Amino acid sequence: MKPIRPPLLLKSRIAPPSPSRVISTTTSNVRPKTAIFFPGQGSQKPGMLTPLTKAFPRTVIPLLDQLDDFLPGLRPVLFDGPSTYLTETPNAQPAILISSIAILRVLEKDFGVDPAKFDYFFGHSLGEFTALVAAGIISLQDALQLVRQRGVSMAAVTAKSESEVGMFALIVERGQVKNLEQQIREFIDSEALGEDEFLSIANVNSSTQLVISGHVSAIMNCVNQIRKFKGNDPRAVRLNVSAPFHSGIMAPAMSVVRRMLREIDMNEDNVSKVVSNVSGRPYRHLIEMQENLSRQCVETVRWKDSVEWLEKKCGVDRWVGIGPGRVQTNLVGQEVKGGRGSVVAVEGMDVQGMEDAAKALGDL
Repeated sequence: MKPIRPPLLLKSRIAPPSPSRVISTTTSNVRPKTAIFFPGQGSQKPGMLTPLTKAFPRTVIPLLDQLDDFLPGLRPVLFDGPSTYLTETPNAQPAILISSIAILRVLEKDFGVDPAKFDYFFGHSLGEFTALVAAGIISLQDALQLVRQRGVSMAAVTAKSESEVGMFALIVERGQVKNLEQQIREFIDSEALGEDEFLSIANVNSSTQLVISGHVSAIMNCVNQIRKFKGNDPRAVRLNVSAPFHSGIMAPAMSVVRRMLREIDMNEDNVSKVVSNVSGRPYRHLIEMQENLSRQCVETVRWKDSVEWLEKKCGVDRWVGIGPGRVQTNLVGQEVKGGRGSVVAVEGMDVQGMEDAAKALGDL
């Protein structure tokens, strides 16, 4: 880890951004349309908030105090682990959410980046709830309680499964994902699944990757059938997650999320700036948002579609990935016209990275 540098003062004291670090459109005076996105489960690791807490305590510690109000035992795990405890779904979800929001708040309060100037907000699975906080639709406290209960219900239904469950990323040549998705859906629609087996397409992440979720026996049967009879040979990589997210096994969690969304205050002002995982399109109204957020528990995350829609239909040409890890940042960089050079990655793991991000976002 790089040595912690002293925190910078407010944005007004920061030198003007260097052209080599700023993402810009062809007209230098035009601010590029910008989308901010957040990671999902799997990006957590002990120590992910340590550098920011040391460098910007006045911003980060009050957020951790809010976490203590609801989950007093989680703060030490954020810093010191153990990793196995942090990976458990009820812990990972609030931990990633609070870490992502802490990074955003440091950009806002210590570097002067205004979140209200972002044009669109989206996130991968859990990250969609982080996006709601960033967009000012729900409060941080409500979001922490919501994702905690969402995680508890998901862990409970996973524990009841008598067969092994999990998630696998399937990786193919560029442009072959649509064909692979169709082949998996044909397998699911056939009578090849065993009794009481579940199998779903959890995420369509990029032109080269999708994720399937459910009972491991069904997953392996499906992959073997595709390799043997469909002329496709996807590389299968098991994911380090504790539940089969976005599969039918998660159905009981839907009612938990739906009930909690009805009980919390939601601000409608920025609803149309948030992109739905379920549809891959910006929300039209609050009722659709409440329904899709609950359905998201069992539906496919249309990540690739979301990125394509924002770029081609909404004119987004600058992307800001905020949160621990670089999985989502890399996925977006693979898909967009500007490549990785149009993506500002803000992991919050070092002060220099925060400085660079602030310079790249100097027009916000």
